Amino acid sequence: MREPISVIIATVGRLEQVERLLTSLSQMEGYEEIRPEIIVANNAPDEAKAKLIEALVEKFARRLAYPCLHVREPLPGKCRAQNRAIPGASGSLLVFLDDDVEVTPGWLRAVAHFFEEFPHEVMQGSIKMREQDRHDPQIQKALKRYRTIDFIEYRYAPGTQIYTLTGGNMAIRKSVFDKIGLFNEKIGPGQAGISEDVEFAKRIVAAGLTIGYEPRAAVYNEMDRSRLSESEFRRRHEAQGRSRLAYKHQSLLRILPNYLRSILTFAWYSLLGNERKKYRAKGRYFHYRAMLVEKTKKPMGN
Repeated sequence: MREPISVIIATVGRLEQVERLLTSLSQMEGYEEIRPEIIVANNAPDEAKAKLIEALVEKFARRLAYPCLHVREPLPGKCRAQNRAIPGASGSLLVFLDDDVEVTPGWLRAVAHFFEEFPHEVMQGSIKMREQDRHDPQIQKALKRYRTIDFIEYRYAPGTQIYTLTGGNMAIRKSVFDKIGLFNEKIGPGQAGISEDVEFAKRIVAAGLTIGYEPRAAVYNEMDRSRLSESEFRRRHEAQGRSRLAYKHQSLLRILPNYLRSILTFAWYSLLGNERKKYRAKGRYFHYRAMLVEKTKKPMGN
């Protein structure tokens, strides 16, 4: 018998993106036989936006042949919103989607088949780029420089074991949360920044569980050009630094040498004119500088 599936979508209130994603879910193949449950974890920052999301979910609940539910989490944090939805999910397989993706028609069947075919407790689906974006030279140049939008298209066969996660399209057996706990609410969007998926993957591997790759469970990621910028590059790497400090607890003795090394390598690759390595060093500079700032903050009240 096929295992029941719950699809959890955490959103900060991006109405247009959520409607686009729910529309793509309504058009996927296999929903009549699999009948997934969809849960929108509403993390909108104010009640006006939250009400709009709730009304949208109600509209789709009337249209769809499977349950479409709404869960409200007013306190900020993607992980907090996901954790709010997990206990009430009826599926033994929980699939997590970012609100700015769209599923491909065969996505649902691929998720279901993955857990029938392979022994892994966790699945990483592919996150694809649309063809028009793939062939746009300006977009490709900016992506190569900044790498601020996630795409996952590994050249691995279905079922290949991997050791990390990208949270925009992943599936996890509900029993995994009983073994290693919920998502870390100190990190991720709305809190320290990003890397909540990387931290969760580390706990999965440390517990002796496995992650498998499934390229056929594919989604398209939104190409938001505003994210291909210097300001977004800096924000992303600073967020990554704060997040990793929150769960790695690195000392100043480790942070400071890495910070100084990033300055030297940035200067060196700038002189050589190697743009890719220059931006890698620049990203590490923002990363370790954010760590340094957080680490040297005075406690409240001092």
